[in-house]
Amino acid sequence: MNSFMKIAKWVKSSSFGLILTSIALVFVICVGIIINQANSIEVAKPTASVMVQDSLSESTPSQIEPTPQPTIIEKIQLPFTVNATIARYFFDSSDSIEIKSQALVNYDNKFIPSLGVDYIYENEQFEVVSSFEGVVVEKRNDTLYGLTIVVENEEGLKAHYSGLSNVKVFENEAIKQGQVIATSGESVINANLGNHLHFAIEYQDAFLNPLKIYNKTIDEVIG
Repeated sequence: MNSFMKIAKWVKSSSFGLILTSIALVFVICVGIIINQANSIEVAKPTASVMVQDSLSESTPSQIEPTPQPTIIEKIQLPFTVNATIARYFFDSSDSIEIKSQALVNYDNKFIPSLGVDYIYENEQFEVVSSFEGVVVEKRNDTLYGLTIVVENEEGLKAHYSGLSNVKVFENEAIKQGQVIATSGESVINANLGNHLHFAIEYQDAFLNPLKIYNKTIDEVIG
């Protein structure tokens, strides 16, 4: 009987110890899991913060510098886009005698030096475009040169387009370089040329040779 009681007591004490050991083991495992998760969260937090900061930095408009736009320098262009030819030159004292002989206008039994260049295109009408941007400061029907438009830019350079037809612009209108402003036509003083364009350039009451200023900037012309 005593032996049986000892065995029962030992089994009872052994079961209690086993239970305590099991509980302790479970507690250690849970604590380890909690610590491991906490470390994972602490490691991940700075990364997430950096990602958010980077995202905000990239999307902040105040930190994006605008791309500078290139400055476009305007150069004087031909007053047409077709393959027109010269019918009469500008009378330039520095040109050869041959050129100067083709720069005289025979009108009313007098030879008058041409103050511009006359262009023709197979005796057909062609579109006249603005050589540079500016404002239409004058639009008139000249008794000798026919329908005429004068365009002036900010620096005071003037372009005279004469012998026109089908004018497409108005006085005081701002126009762009290359804009179609009229169609070639006829005039009294250049009646022998038929359909043509008389083109002249003026600066400070003096007429310049258009053939010597094409593809030059305004500063190069008036400087």
